[in-house]
Amino acid sequence: MVKQTIQIFARVKPPARKQQSGIYSIDDDENLTPCLEIIIPRDLADGFVNNKRESYKFIFQRIFDQDAKQEIIFENIAKPVAER
Repeated sequence: MVKQTIQIFARVKPPARKQQSGIYSIDDDENLTPCLEIIIPRDLADGFVNNKRESYKFIFQRIFDQDAKQEIIFENIAKPVAER
């Protein structure tokens, strides 16, 4: 039996037409672990004091941007699993 860790991937979905586009950045340096940072701007309706968190960072094995085609996702994730 082959021992392998669970791998977690992310794919950034393009926003719907009516949906406000989110602010995100992808740190995909070869020497570092890929990191997805999501930024939620402060809402002015909350008033002057706003202690809500604005930035969330998540680490993945690989992050696919909005431009990634389904074929690329399959080649990188599903095909290696199916071949094993």
